[in-house]
Amino acid sequence: MVQRNVSSVTSRAQTVPVAPRAGTLLWILQRLTSYGLLLFLAVHLYFTYVGHLDTAAPLTFEILKRPYQVYPFIYALNEGLLLVCALFHGLNGVRNIIYDWTTHAGLRRLASYALLLLGLGFAGYGFYILAALV
Repeated sequence: MVQRNVSSVTSRAQTVPVAPRAGTLLWILQRLTSYGLLLFLAVHLYFTYVGHLDTAAPLTFEILKRPYQVYPFIYALNEGLLLVCALFHGLNGVRNIIYDWTTHAGLRRLASYALLLLGLGFAGYGFYILAALV
């Protein structure tokens, strides 16, 4: 573990332990989930709204559930991947903001675990809802 003096991020200079390549995987996943968000959100919006513009009837739950009936596995997979990408991308972004605010290792660890538990809870609830739709 390398020690580095950091003064540009915090209000006062601090010596921070720096682990080489420690955040590389999360950085790569942040970029990959942004591309996933673009792709899965485009498919979601198409099937939810654009695919139903040929009808004059207002959108109802039955109309919105139709893609699950026509393409059950593919649409559920798209929605699940959209959920995972959105949760990871958003919560990892919040984690990065917290890491910018503090260099205290205990607070960083607490924030990481709290966000992980929050993400798992939201993912579990989201997959429960998706299972009810399929």
